[in-house]
Amino acid sequence: ASQEGPQHKDCLNIFDKEDEANAAYDTSILTLLSYKKGKRHQKNKRPQPLVAPHTDVGVITCLLFDKGDCAVLQRADTHASTGTGGNEQGVDRKWIDVRLPSKVPDDPIFVINIGDCLSELCDFVLPSTLHRVMPTEGTTARNCLALFVGLNPSDEIYLPTSRETMTYEEWRKRRIAKAAKVLKEK
Repeated sequence: ASQEGPQHKDCLNIFDKEDEANAAYDTSILTLLSYKKGKRHQKNKRPQPLVAPHTDVGVITCLLFDKGDCAVLQRADTHASTGTGGNEQGVDRKWIDVRLPSKVPDDPIFVINIGDCLSELCDFVLPSTLHRVMPTEGTTARNCLALFVGLNPSDEIYLPTSRETMTYEEWRKRRIAKAAKVLKEK
């Protein structure tokens, strides 16, 4: 029996690596991020972001934080307006601290960000999260284990808004080119 529309067999199953050749091209990345006290923490200055405002390109990002207190994850307040027309890069936006418990229980504390790809795949019903990392007055380094989840580059995806089908790699290159164009226009 034939089905109409694009086929997305195992599109999100990134952990099943039957084909070793494809495993080398996986777009998911596990990394340890560390934010230490430094020059950008100086008083008498307007604090500068440790990580500039951005959205994550992939599908989702899973973050696991420790008890460090010298940096804070912030998300853009999508309901507030500063009256200055804040843009995609977060200029003139209001920001909300992502508050984590000061005492982490036995179970880990995760923060999940929706990525640009998942947002577009679901016709923007789930918005990708504009976020940044800012210095605080704390003294203990903040560490974060981050899993940036992508798809296999050859997986075909269907974009409901534009009614296009393309590979994840084609979509990713287009999204990165769009972001680079925004940066060049500044």
